[in-house]
Parts: sequence; C-alpha cells; structure tokens
Amino acid sequence: MAVRIPLITDFDGRGIDKAKREFAQLEGIGQKTAFALKKAFVPATAALAGLAAAGTMAVQAALEDQAAQAKLEGQLKRATKATDAQVKAVNDLIDSQAKLTGIADDQLRPAMTTLATATGSVTASTKLLTLAMDISTATGKPLEQVAAALGRAYNGQYTALQKLDPSLRELVKSGGEADEVFARLNEKFGGAAQAQAETTAGKFQV
Repeated sequence: MAVRIPLITDFDGRGIDKAKREFAQLEGIGQKTAFALKKAFVPATAALAGLAAAGTMAVQAALEDQAAQAKLEGQLKRATKATDAQVKAVNDLIDSQAKLTGIADDQLRPAMTTLATATGSVTASTKLLTLAMDISTATGKPLEQVAAALGRAYNGQYTALQKLDPSLRELVKSGGEADEVFARLNEKFGGAAQAQAETTAGKFQV
C-alpha cells in the first residue's frame, strides 16, 4: 500500500527541486517521514521562537517597571517623608495619568522621582508632574528632561528651563520667583497633555 506524506515547505521553485532530490535519496519510509516532518516544523519552530522572544521582552519590561516603582517609592519616603498612604496615592495618580494621557508610566515614574528629589514635597512634585507633562507634550521635549528643568527652577536655577522656553528670560531677569515662573508656564502650556489625549492620535496612545 502506498504511503502518502504531505510535504509542507517554504522553499521557492528552486528549493522545491532541491527538496525532491533530497527526498529521493532517503532510504525507507521512516527517513522520508522524518524529512517531511522536519520541513513542516520549520515555520512552527520560527513562530515559537518569536513567541519566546516576545515573552522574554515582556518579562524584562515588567522587571524594569517594578524596579522604577521601587525606586520612586523609596525616594518618596526618603526625600518627602511620604507615608505608605501617600506613596499609594502617587502610584494611583501615575496609573490614572498614564491611562488618561497615554504617557507611559515608565516615563512618569522617573520624572516623579526627579521632582520629589528636587522639591522634597509630595504636593509640589505632583503639581509639577502635571506641568511637566503639559510642557513635554507641547514642546516634544522628553518628560524627564522637562521634569529636571522644573526641579532646578523650584530651587532657583532657571537656566535649563529658559532653554526649554526662552520667553521666560525677561520674567527671570526681572526677578520673578519660581511660583511666578510656573504660573506663566501653566498659562502657556496648561492642559496640553489632556488636549493631546482627546485627539484621534492621542486616543490610540491611551
């Protein structure tokens, strides 16, 4: 009785001819079966390899996110003396802002860590985080870079912030305080992150 074995291959025309020659050289049904199965499993093996790589990347991303969260929590407690309840509130805020604006939490946490270190205050750093998101969205500058500039400005160093927004130079030159500078920035950029999230492109990011 003839044995029919479907040959599944991803060869082009020349590859098929080569496969036929290899198949003819094999002795016995067992060898031919093994050959056919080997060819059939090539695409499946590639797919499994791709899934394994994706899984590894997901695990790596989860570990990095966990490390960033632990770093933020530790810095909040050290720099601001935050309670466990305040730390949870900050984490909840970051999660909600990530969903609302489409800005990834792996950007928000480092920015918040920077601001908490600079201000020593949970209240001040959360307010500045919102401002940082608006400025970053409006200018296209990296969120952490904006957060660092705001943190320096909070402590009276305006150089980095003036590079982000040169229009602040006159205000700073005239002796404007940090609160005045931040108010001016809110007037100019406030709501930019929310407005972006409400656009069609922004909705795809959320």
